[in-house]
Amino acid sequence: MLFGEAGRHSPWMTFAALACADPDVIFVSPCGFDVPRTRADMPVLAGTPGWAELRAGAEGRVVLADGNQFFHRPGPRLVESLEILAEVLHPEAFRFGGRGWERW
Repeated sequence: MLFGEAGRHSPWMTFAALACADPDVIFVSPCGFDVPRTRADMPVLAGTPGWAELRAGAEGRVVLADGNQFFHRPGPRLVESLEILAEVLHPEAFRFGGRGWERW
C-alpha cells in the first residue's frame, strides 16, 4: 500500500502525490457510490492533466468498485470484499465472478 497507514483513516491526497507514486493499480471506490455512479464520475478524475501518463491507466489496471456494498462499512461481506481484492490484484490466480467491480 502506497498511501495510508493500517488502523488509520484514509488520507487526503493530491493528484501530484498520486502521479509521483505512479501505482501499478488504482482502486476507485468512493464511499456511498456503486459502480455505475463511480463510472459516471470517472471523467472528472480521468480528465486531470497527467492521468493518461499513469502506469495503471496505460496498463488497464484502474478498477472501479462498489464501495458502498463492499468496502466502506462493516458487515457480512468481508469475504466477498477480499475476493474482489484478490481478483483485482492477482487475476491470474483468482476468479470469483467479477461481482462488485469492473475495470475502467
